[in-house]
Amino acid sequence: MGPRTHAARFLCCRLFEGRQRGVDGVRIKTLLSRLCGLGREVVIESWILWDRRARSCLEVAVRHRARRRSRCGRCGVIAPLYDRGGGLRRWRHVDIGFGTCELVGAAPRVDCPEHGPTVAEVVWARHGSWFSRAFEDLVVHDAIVGNKAAAADRYGISWRAVNNMCVRVAQEALGRVDLLDGLVAVAIDEVKYRRGTAT
Repeated sequence: MGPRTHAARFLCCRLFEGRQRGVDGVRIKTLLSRLCGLGREVVIESWILWDRRARSCLEVAVRHRARRRSRCGRCGVIAPLYDRGGGLRRWRHVDIGFGTCELVGAAPRVDCPEHGPTVAEVVWARHGSWFSRAFEDLVVHDAIVGNKAAAADRYGISWRAVNNMCVRVAQEALGRVDLLDGLVAVAIDEVKYRRGTAT
């Protein structure tokens, strides 16, 4: 038994030995919520540690708080529920220790007045993604600091997935900022206005 397997089994034993209360009165769900960085909008229903492949995988079942209203995943408008969707979905999350982490939850569809039936917004992931927000932000940061191929190798995903993450994060960031805010004048170089003109 190697050090990774030993660490994974230790984590599993610590998680399951006290379902309601852990050591010093800390709830296990609170510990998992803080480790995963999920926040108060997300409720952890259950968890399980799988010993598959070379790395262990912590699978965390999540849902929104009951008071949260359903919103369109594309525009964020409050919309009525359409159906239960395609069942449970999985999102790859930031690695915890030596193991990977996956968030599992329902993704119902809503009837948006603008987009029609579409998947409801979940706070832990962007629309149309198989990865959590935290994981995408981490991978995009590594892609910016290094390059996309190195980020893909480091996290065991494809280069195309890294590229799609960069596009989603950039679109979200550009949606919050007006690039022309404060612009007072635009200058055009008349000499180089058309192709083929001499300098």
